[in-house]
Amino acid sequence: MRGGVSTAALAPRRSLPSLERYGRHREATARWLLRSIERGRGGSCAHFSLAGGWSRPYPETTGYLIPTLFALEDEVPSLGPRAPALVLGGWLASIQNADGSWNGGLHPARRPRPSVFNTGQILKGMAALFDATGEERWLEAARRGARWLAAGVGAEGLWSGRDYRASETPSYYTHAAWPMLEVWKRTGEEPLRDAAERFLARVLARRRENGSFERWGFGDSPRAFTHTIAYTLRGLLESARILGDWERYGAPAADALERLLKKAELAGGWLPGELDGEWHATSSAVCLTGSAQTAINLLLWERQEPDLRIVNAAAKLVDRVCETQHVEHPIAGVRGAVAGSWPLWGGYMTLRYPNWAAKYHADALTMLERRLAAEAERAA
Repeated sequence: MRGGVSTAALAPRRSLPSLERYGRHREATARWLLRSIERGRGGSCAHFSLAGGWSRPYPETTGYLIPTLFALEDEVPSLGPRAPALVLGGWLASIQNADGSWNGGLHPARRPRPSVFNTGQILKGMAALFDATGEERWLEAARRGARWLAAGVGAEGLWSGRDYRASETPSYYTHAAWPMLEVWKRTGEEPLRDAAERFLARVLARRRENGSFERWGFGDSPRAFTHTIAYTLRGLLESARILGDWERYGAPAADALERLLKKAELAGGWLPGELDGEWHATSSAVCLTGSAQTAINLLLWERQEPDLRIVNAAAKLVDRVCETQHVEHPIAGVRGAVAGSWPLWGGYMTLRYPNWAAKYHADALTMLERRLAAEAERAA
């Protein structure tokens, strides 16, 4: 150990106040997510805002909310999150395009257009549904989506002309390559692995000496929200796990994770929400989604390189997100929600509470609680 949480200071799980507090925040977050589904007209609402109320449903984030709901079934079974997960899966299957893709944007899309990134995120939900139920229909939907993604990867290893804002496929699309590998793992279809690895190779070639990656933001600017920075790193970490190749895919993310860890530590968990290619803060606001995602990435990294210093940094990030969350609030759309930015008027999802912020907060809380509980049991 190089610093951080002391094992001697950790008590058995049932007496750890931090774990009890995390449990309260997770339950409030879970209730908000279920509320977003109740209001979602099939899917989960993209966000809630005080000005506009609940938005239309968002297929992309509805897709990767499904694994979170299955995980919450183990943590808060009284809320019954499994049934909504199945409902969301049925809705997503009903709006899948004939070619296997899903459209971008909120549903119904005003200008329907198949989306690489959105399709990738929905694959995670389809794979989770297959794992939970064993029903082939979910794997078939995932297979069709993954085949469409693989067919779009050109000889240069990029998805040409199918980007959100950038002139060339952004690096955070590692978060779309990862679910392609999830489908490959379940089907054995080698073209899926080949296409994913070709894209990952292009991203790895964009790694700078300081550990950052070119094109890991929404556009062509070197500035990026911690949200897309975390997407980029998560895609690499998960690909390393699936392929069993830490040195090729996981180790290149370690320098960036170390940088983020130090920034989080120095700021007491208030990680700057936007950074440039030289790791300078370009915003004074916090991207709460990115903070939760970074905590997840740190905990994934720590599984490979055990170090309580890393766990401590993840806990600080999670604690700060908890501080901004209203576990009790008279407005149902705010109660248990996680804002896009802190302060609310920051540049990421300004004045809105996105469902993906709540999703990642729930995931981070669960991962952190399990890690701390395991450490407490070892120290007891």
